[in-house]
Amino acid sequence: MKKLIILLAIYFIPFLSLAQTWDTFRIDSAVSVSLPKGFTKTDTKKQFSLVARSLFGTILIFKIPDNPQITPDIEKSRHLKNYYENYIKSVQQSSNSGIIIDEKDNLIAELKVKDFTLKIDTGSGILLRNFRVLHANSATYTFEFLHENVHMEFAVPERNKFLNSIKVNESIRSSDQYTNQADNSESPDNSNYMIWLILIGMLAIGLIILRILFKKAHRTDL
Repeated sequence: MKKLIILLAIYFIPFLSLAQTWDTFRIDSAVSVSLPKGFTKTDTKKQFSLVARSLFGTILIFKIPDNPQITPDIEKSRHLKNYYENYIKSVQQSSNSGIIIDEKDNLIAELKVKDFTLKIDTGSGILLRNFRVLHANSATYTFEFLHENVHMEFAVPERNKFLNSIKVNESIRSSDQYTNQADNSESPDNSNYMIWLILIGMLAIGLIILRILFKKAHRTDL
């Protein structure tokens, strides 16, 4: 009986994926992305954050405005590369058991982005935090898709759908990836943005771990 239920679940999963509706969401006038319905967001002058749930993963989005007091000058391509590398180091330092995998450069239109994954062994399973980081338009945009390794087969298409849906306004050029301290002089203080990123990321991870433990306990009861 259990085998029959599992086979039926596997058969119907692709149809469930198709049934979930995704709509285009504009983060601002420069960047948009497709998201499943039912997301929650916080949008203030100091920060923007969004959490959404797909069938097999959790989506997190952050937008942090530049602050000339703490944001390093990004005047050339090598400065942008260093900025992304330091960002990756900060993410890895946020997790004692996490390792960085699948790091690579990518493009959205003509804008350079950094893709990487933080692989975390929770002791109850493997979690994968897939990142795409974009610095442009005087802000840093972080797109994150979290999923359990056990759901890899079905989560990867959702992850790709999410990341490939990220679009930038046609008026945004590669020069818009560099900092302009004069234009950013009125930017709000964002010195704690990494703390927010870490806290919300860890909250999402905690929820996923609880789901894993609940599923294991449920299977044991059966």
